[in-house]
Amino acid sequence: MDRVTAIVWGLVALGAYSLLSSIGIVGSALTRRIDVLLEEYFQGTMPVGQLGQRARAIASRGFFGGPTFLSLAASAFQHATDVKRAKQANSKEDEEELVRLLGDLKREVGVTDRYKLEERPGRE
Repeated sequence: MDRVTAIVWGLVALGAYSLLSSIGIVGSALTRRIDVLLEEYFQGTMPVGQLGQRARAIASRGFFGGPTFLSLAASAFQHATDVKRAKQANSKEDEEELVRLLGDLKREVGVTDRYKLEERPGRE
């Protein structure tokens, strides 16, 4: 295969990937896999280091700072909270544990708290 043919096939593959991801075929498989990992993590069956390692193996670094990952993590956290609340009347310890797990997850994948308001004089 000569150089021009290789470049053409590379562009065709890139275009196909772009098309598939724009209609959600590629992205939905990724989000399902990440969602399963997050569910296992919030159930307490997977340590944060293993979650981070497995998640980084299937998703790019940019994915973890994007809105899709944040919404998946928030959804998994909320689902785990709802399940714990349904099982127990007094679940304060369980809720604290889930909040700790969420914090550990954010540190593991390097998500900063973008929406935290900075306390500066003169800002309202």
